[in-house]
Amino acid sequence: MTRFAGMASGSYYWPEGLLAEQLISGLASRPDRKQQALPDGQRLLSSYRRPYDGGERAAVLVDDRSGDVLAAALVHRSCGKDSSSSGCLDDQHAVLSVFLRPGVDRTKAQPLVAWSQQVPDRMQGGEGVGEKIATTEYVTMDAARTTARPIVRPNKAFSAQVPLYPKALIYGTAQDALSDAKAKRVLRLQTVDTPQQVLAFYKQLSPPLKDIESSDGFIAGSRNGLSFSVSTTVPRDMPAITNIEVEISE
Repeated sequence: MTRFAGMASGSYYWPEGLLAEQLISGLASRPDRKQQALPDGQRLLSSYRRPYDGGERAAVLVDDRSGDVLAAALVHRSCGKDSSSSGCLDDQHAVLSVFLRPGVDRTKAQPLVAWSQQVPDRMQGGEGVGEKIATTEYVTMDAARTTARPIVRPNKAFSAQVPLYPKALIYGTAQDALSDAKAKRVLRLQTVDTPQQVLAFYKQLSPPLKDIESSDGFIAGSRNGLSFSVSTTVPRDMPAITNIEVEISE
């Protein structure tokens, strides 16, 4: 999955996040997980994102012979930066986003389109009123969409002297911090690389970190007179994702 999605990002289930994480989230409900055997050695895996009653769901089209993900799809409500002022589309309107492996024609993804139209019973209202796929979009996962993009620091108060892991996506600051001062010292990132790869980046900086302290998933030190720490965690339900928190010391 991570090889397929790489560092692609977008606003589907939530604003501007890793596509890999949103696909995993859409496949998370084990009781709702289904498998469908298809011709030519292909298989369709699908599930829902709890607790949204099937209004947010995902599927992947897999080649059983190679194990490759050929295409993936999200049914979503555009709950991102381009959504309506209410936050998401209503229960009667959904968007189908289909992501194609390079070289895979959209006609090969027809099983995903058919899957999206199998609306869960819980999403069907009375008198013929229920969810409709209002928009279908196709995205080919070429290198421009799967490789890391330069990180744009959203917080000007966060010193540019502190290097940020380049193969990551900023997904927030410490808005929930106890003080505004702390919020300006913290950036949170996500990557599909491992914690070991993240910490190796900081251990190999040039000029190197001084006064290094490190432990499992953590490193701290100073560079150009500025002290900061980097901590990494892997969500229990999303082992393909690494969360990174970079904090400048007081």
